[in-house]
Amino acid sequence: MPPRFSILALLCVACILLLAGYLAGVSYPDLMPRTFSLQTTPLDPSHQQPGVTINLPAVVAPVDDGQRYYYVQVNLAVELDRSGTAGLIQARHEVIDRKIMEVLHTYSVKELRSAGLRSTLRTDIRRVINQLLPQGHIRNVYITNWLMTPVGP
Repeated sequence: MPPRFSILALLCVACILLLAGYLAGVSYPDLMPRTFSLQTTPLDPSHQQPGVTINLPAVVAPVDDGQRYYYVQVNLAVELDRSGTAGLIQARHEVIDRKIMEVLHTYSVKELRSAGLRSTLRTDIRRVINQLLPQGHIRNVYITNWLMTPVGP
């Protein structure tokens, strides 16, 4: 096959593919939206768009039940109202870690082991972190990892 024929065949195939792609875009406008708009207010106020979610470093807190000591390691992800709040959280992460440890100390070992407590714990952590933020707030707290380890014999 001569090289001119190969190049011509390749050009024809490329043109056919471009034409098919263009026609698919014209036929199905929802696949390729041509207008962009910013929506400043949600249509339904009860439905909020998801915020930015960041993972916090693991927090390890010692707790005891009077007979034995335990370490509780908790990994959290927090949903923020806007991306600027992430910088505030990173700047105050030491204070936030200390406050999370204080929240964990307010619960007994039995309470920390119960599965029903997780929503209350998440609410308390969200409240404490929101008190530390002058601007912005946390919409939700997710417990991504939970480990409770006994210490000693």
